[in-house]
Amino acid sequence: MPKENSSLRFDEIFSNGNVATSLRIRNVIYSKQSKIQRIDIFETADLGRIFALDGTIMLNERWEFTYHEMITHVPMFSHSNPKDVLVIGGGDGGVVREVLKHPSVEKVDLVEIDPDVIEACKNYLPSTASKLSDPRVAIYNEDGKSFVMRKDTEYDVIIVDSTDPYKGAGESLFTEEFYTACRNALKEDGIFSAEAENPVYDGKEMEKCFREMNKAFPMVKPYTAFVPMYPSGFWVFAYASKNVLPTIKDGKSRLKKLIGSLFYYNFKIHEASFVAPTFLEKLLEY
Repeated sequence: MPKENSSLRFDEIFSNGNVATSLRIRNVIYSKQSKIQRIDIFETADLGRIFALDGTIMLNERWEFTYHEMITHVPMFSHSNPKDVLVIGGGDGGVVREVLKHPSVEKVDLVEIDPDVIEACKNYLPSTASKLSDPRVAIYNEDGKSFVMRKDTEYDVIIVDSTDPYKGAGESLFTEEFYTACRNALKEDGIFSAEAENPVYDGKEMEKCFREMNKAFPMVKPYTAFVPMYPSGFWVFAYASKNVLPTIKDGKSRLKKLIGSLFYYNFKIHEASFVAPTFLEKLLEY
């Protein structure tokens, strides 16, 4: 739950309990305890609006593009012709917005367990939620693991934009059983991506993520990006597939057809993001 005082501050305490981020906020725009979690949206002077769940920042308007572009366009450009996409989590709409920049996309299934998240973001974060009403988007308010376990060879790309593994709603999305279900839900040339935490404050959770994913997929690769709105700014993503390497497919032609702008992702960043520092390589050796 956010801490408030007379100077209107928001304190996010990181998972280790020893480090925190403190932000001065102008005012509270929205605050609700849903059946699943606490939802807060704040206004700030420097970062625009802040969206938080259970006291943990999910995004800020100024820098959200760094995260949403990298979790989305790395798998999307690695697939030769993505048409059917599944997004698990991501109720703020940022991943859906980026997915729909690709004109090849015909269907996006968004599985967000908490309908109040979608409602709040539609009303107060239009910069990310702008495409949630697109006719190609179907929204399912249920548990992502239960949803994907009912699917078989249906999707070209699956993107998991989950909360942290030590949060109740996101815990089931970091297991071998879940990753195996995602593998089965992908077509033969399908691609999977997910947020995988950071090695600075969440090293154990990050290691578990890759350990469980390696049990489910024959090909798993970490990639990184600078995401200043999250703890340490050094963020790790996971790329996984049955047989498709994370190389850009027909990039120049598809980039010309892309609908909308890119602010962080480019093809050099795509390639460079898979070059891991030595300590991260050693940490994720299995």
